[in-house]
Amino acid sequence: MTTKTMTARRWATTGTLALGGAAVTLAAWAGGEPYLAVALAVIYTVCCGVAFLWSRGSGDVAALIRLTGDERQRLIDLRATAVAGLVTLAFCLGGAIIDLARGGTGNPWALICAIGGLAYVVALAVVRRG
Repeated sequence: MTTKTMTARRWATTGTLALGGAAVTLAAWAGGEPYLAVALAVIYTVCCGVAFLWSRGSGDVAALIRLTGDERQRLIDLRATAVAGLVTLAFCLGGAIIDLARGGTGNPWALICAIGGLAYVVALAVVRRG
């Protein structure tokens, strides 16, 4: 892979993080939280700088940040993503159960669990066919 391609991928990754940060920052500002918005802007700016500099390295995380990991590195990323998804769904399921026990409707926790379950079924069907 050429240096030009690696640099372009580093910028693309950093740009994606910056766009997400800008969206969160603008949402906080629009929601009437200017101090939170400024804090988020600072945090995301620092994160963008760290991601850009870190992606220059030669380790596993650097390769995954710039989207050029080998098969072993991509498997590490896949496993980490799966664990994060399972923990998130378990947390949401717990939230739904606690909300129901307190006399609530389980929302929005139940909705998140349903979306996660549906996404799993669709992904299973797609990956099985692929």
